[in-house]
Amino acid sequence: MTFGERLRRLREEHGVSLAGLARATNYSKSYLSRVETGRRHGTPALAAACARALGVDVALFGPVGGPTPDSTAGNTVATPPPVPVQLPPAPGVFAGRGAAVAELDSALSAARARWGEGGPRVWVIDGMGGVGKTALAVRWAHRVRDRFPDGVLFSDLAGHGSSGAPREPGEVLDSFLRALGADAGAIPPQVADRSALLRTLLAERRVLLVLDNAAAPAQVRPLLPGAPGCVVLVTSRTRMAGLVVRDGARRVTLAPLPQGRAVELLRRTLGAERVDAEPAAAEELVRLCGRLPLALLVAAERAAGRPGLALARVNEELRSGRNRLRVLAAADDGDSALRVVFSWSYRALAPEPARAFRLLALHPGAALTGATAAALLGTTAGNARELLDLLADVHLLEVEAPERFRFHSLLQVYARELAETQDSPRDRAAALDRLFDWYRQGADAAGRLLEPGGRPVAGASLPGVRPPVFASVEEAVAWCEAHLADLLSVIRYAALAGRPPAAWQLPFALWSFFHLRHHRAQWLNAARIAVAAAADSADPRALTVSLVLLGTAQLHAGRQTEAEIHLRRALERCAGGAADPESECAARNSLAELMLRQGRSAEALELLDPALALGRAIGYRWVERVTLTNLGEASLRVGRLAEAERLLLEALSLRAGSADGRTEGLALLHLGTVHRALGRLPQAVGCLRRSLELHRAAGNRWAQGRTLEQLGHAFAALERGADAAALWQQAREVMAETGDPRRTGLDALLRPAAVGRAPGRGATRRG
Repeated sequence: MTFGERLRRLREEHGVSLAGLARATNYSKSYLSRVETGRRHGTPALAAACARALGVDVALFGPVGGPTPDSTAGNTVATPPPVPVQLPPAPGVFAGRGAAVAELDSALSAARARWGEGGPRVWVIDGMGGVGKTALAVRWAHRVRDRFPDGVLFSDLAGHGSSGAPREPGEVLDSFLRALGADAGAIPPQVADRSALLRTLLAERRVLLVLDNAAAPAQVRPLLPGAPGCVVLVTSRTRMAGLVVRDGARRVTLAPLPQGRAVELLRRTLGAERVDAEPAAAEELVRLCGRLPLALLVAAERAAGRPGLALARVNEELRSGRNRLRVLAAADDGDSALRVVFSWSYRALAPEPARAFRLLALHPGAALTGATAAALLGTTAGNARELLDLLADVHLLEVEAPERFRFHSLLQVYARELAETQDSPRDRAAALDRLFDWYRQGADAAGRLLEPGGRPVAGASLPGVRPPVFASVEEAVAWCEAHLADLLSVIRYAALAGRPPAAWQLPFALWSFFHLRHHRAQWLNAARIAVAAAADSADPRALTVSLVLLGTAQLHAGRQTEAEIHLRRALERCAGGAADPESECAARNSLAELMLRQGRSAEALELLDPALALGRAIGYRWVERVTLTNLGEASLRVGRLAEAERLLLEALSLRAGSADGRTEGLALLHLGTVHRALGRLPQAVGCLRRSLELHRAAGNRWAQGRTLEQLGHAFAALERGADAAALWQQAREVMAETGDPRRTGLDALLRPAAVGRAPGRGATRRG
C-alpha cells in the first residue's frame, strides 16, 4: 500500500474530508488529492502534519518518499531532507512593534483564506538603517513558522552591509535549492533556470521565504516562488517600489519608535528599577537616540556595563552631536556602530545624491522642501525634488508630509560629519549663504506685501537662489506660517555661527508677520537674538533697527517698561550720530503707541510731530500714513476732534491705490470713533463696518476686537441695544483670544441693564 492510499484510509476512518484535512494541515486540497491518487509522493513534513491533524502516530503512514520528476529541468530530486528552518535566533529584546506585527498577522490571515489563488504573497518591510527591520522580520517569522509546514528559508542578501557587494541571486538560489533537496549536481548554472527550478520545487509547498537586507527589486525577483501557498517577506532600506508596482508587494514601513515604546525598550533592557529611578533622564536618552532601536540598545548596553553610572551621565556624553555617533558604538561589534550602519546606505549613492545628502544636512531647521533644498544645493527646484525623493526612497530622509522631508536626528549628525570631511569650508559656507538668502528674500517679499511701502531688507539674491514669489497677502502669510519653525532655527543658527546679517535682518523682515499673526513669543525671541547679533555687525543701522524691533515686540507682549527702555535707547542712538530716519520714525511711532496705551496722550503727540516731518522728508509714504494715523488717534484721545478728523482723512487720502489694509483699517477705526463722538452716527457705522472688513481681510484679530467694541457703542447710541450686545459679545470673544485688557470692561456692558444705559448720541468713549 502506498503512502497516499494509507493517508486516504486513515482520513476516511476518522471522518475527515479532504477539504478539512487541507485546512488543518495548510496544504492545498488539490495537492492532497494528487498524493492520495499517487500522482505526487508524500514527504516527511506532510506525514507529520497529517498525523497531527488526525491525531494518529506518524508511523501508521509507513515509508514516505520516492523519486519526484522535475518537469522543468529534467533532473531528479532526491528524497526530501528534513524541512528547512533557516531562521536565525529571534532577538532577545524586541522593540514591541505591535502595529506592524498586527498588520503582518492580518495580511497572513487574509492570504490563508485564499490559499491556492493567485501567486505568492510578497511583503516588504522598509525603513532607515537601525530602525529594526530585521528584528521584526525574524521575530514575526518565528511566530508564524508553524503555518508553513514545508519550511522557512532565510537569506541575508547583503544589500547594505560591511560584507561588500550584495549577494547575487544565483548564489542565493543555489543555497535555497540545496535546502529544498535538489541534487547539487543537477542544479543548473543559469539564474533563470535556477529560478524556474525553485518555482517547481515550491509549487505544492507552503514555505515562508525571508529575504533580509535587499538592495533592489532586481535582486529579489528571481527568488520569488510562483506558488500561491508561499509567502515572501523582504526587508530593505529602499522602498522597493518596483516590487509594489509590478509584483503586487505590500509595504510595511517602520519609523523610529514612539516615545513610550522606546522608553519601554529601555526598561526591558536596563531593568525597570533603574529606568524608573530617573524617568526624566530616560526620556532624554530616548530623544538623544532618536527613538532608534539600534541606538537605544547600544546606549543601554553602555549603561548596563557600568551599573553605577547614572543615566543623566550617559546623556551628557550624548548631548554633543560630534560625540554622539562615537558613543553609540558597540565596542566589540563594528557592524553595530551606527556610523558603520549608516555608511552602508551612503556608499550606495551616486555622487550627486551623495553630495545632496551631505549639504542638505547643514539645514539648521527640521523640514526640507524642494525650494530650500534647491537653495542649499544651488540647483533648480525640480532637480532638488528628484534628489529628495531619491534619498527618501533609500530612507536617508523621512517624508514628513507631501513635498516636505526631514532628517532623522542621528542621520543628520552622520551627514554633517561627512560634509566636514568631504566638502570644503568654502562649499559649506556657500550652501548656507544661499539658504539664508532664500529665507531672507522670502521674508522680505512677504513683509513688503503685508506693509506696502516699508523699507526692503534684502538686496539682490545670490547666484543660484530663486526667491519665493507671492501673488497675494494670503500666500505670503501661508509661506511664513509654513516655514516659521525653520525661520526661527535659521535665525538662532546664524547668530551662533557668527553671521550677524542673517541673524538681525531675518527678524526685521518678519516684523509685520509677527505683528499680524500675534506670534508674540517668537517675535520676542527673534528680536532678542537680533539685538545680540547686531552688536557684532559692521552695519551701523543694525543695532538701532534691532532695538526698535525688540521694543515693539515687548510693547505687544505687554512688557511696557522693557519696551520703553529699548525704544528710548534706539532714539538715543539716532540722536547721537547713528542717524537712521526710518528707524527713528518707527521708534517714535512704537513709543507713541505705548504712551497711548498708558494714557500719556500728550507725550505721544510730542513724539509723533517730529516723526511726521521725518517721514515726509525721507519720502516713505507708508511711514507718513502710519504716523498720520497715530497722530489722529492721539488727537482723538486728548479731545481735539477736528484735528483728529483732519489727520485721519489725510492719512486715508494717502492710501488711495494702496494695498495697506491694516493701516487703513486703523485709520477708519479712529475716524469712526471721531464721528461717533461728534454725533454723526451713520458715518460712524459706515467707517467702522469698513474698518472691520479690512481687519478681517488682513487677519488682524486685535484690531477686529477694538472695532467690534466701537461699532457696538455706535449701535447703542442708535438705541439698537440687541445689536450692540451682539457686537460686544463678539468683541469680548476676540479680545479674550488676543489678550486685550479691554475685555474686562465689556463684561459690565453685557449685563442686561447696562445695554440700555450705554453712552448715547454724542458721547465719547475713547479707545
